Amino acid sequence: MSDKTEKQILEWKEELKNHKERLAQAKAVVEQESKLISMIEGGIHFGENLLKKNLQESKSLVTEEKTQEELITEN
Repeated sequence: MSDKTEKQILEWKEELKNHKERLAQAKAVVEQESKLISMIEGGIHFGENLLKKNLQESKSLVTEEKTQEELITEN
């Protein structure tokens, strides 16, 4: 009976070691993916802000041109 118990304990220890290794690997993957997600979200945010800025500048230029055209037609 003692041999069976010792054998079972050794199996459990090996299984525990394997699961701890898998958990460490999973944590490393989660950390890496979290960093990548943050980088991608930052890129998206940058791109959206750039587009918004360009759109505002375009609208400003169009408004300026219309104002200049109105001044020219008034004279």
